[in-house]
Amino acid sequence: MWNKRPEFSAWLSEVKKVNLETLPNWEERQMFKEYMEDYNTATLPSKKYYNVDKYHQRKMFKEWKKGAKYRSVEVERTEFNDEEQRRQELKMLREHEKEAHIEELKHSMKTGMAQAMREQAQLREEMQYQYRLGNLEAANAIQKRLEPDAL
Repeated sequence: MWNKRPEFSAWLSEVKKVNLETLPNWEERQMFKEYMEDYNTATLPSKKYYNVDKYHQRKMFKEWKKGAKYRSVEVERTEFNDEEQRRQELKMLREHEKEAHIEELKHSMKTGMAQAMREQAQLREEMQYQYRLGNLEAANAIQKRLEPDAL
C-alpha cells in the first residue's frame, strides 16, 4: 500500500474525486482494494496510475522530442533533507569561489609577479654577460639590484 501511495492518491483524487486526507482508515483501505483490483486487471483509465514518475518522465521526453523549449517545471519535492541540500549548495559555492580565486591568481601572475620574475631573469643574464666581458663594476651593480631589500 505504501509503495503505490502516490499513484493511489492521484487515482483517488482524479478518478474518484475524493481527498485522501479526509477519508477514515477503513474507507481508505476499501478504496485501495478497489484501486488494486483495477491495477491488477490493468483496467485503470490512464498509464499515470501505474507509475506516476515514469508517466511524468515520458511526458517530459515527448515535449522535449516535439521541440518544445525546455522550461523549468516545478517538481513536487519527495525528499525533505534541507540540511543535505544546503550542504551541497555551500559546497558548490565554495568550489565557484575557489575557481574564481585561481583565475584571479593566474591573472595577477600574468601581469605583476610574472613580469617581475621575467625582469629578474633578464637582469641575471645581463649580470653573467657583464662578468664574461670583465666589467665587474656593472655586474656588481646588477647584483645589488637583484638582492632583496635588507631591513
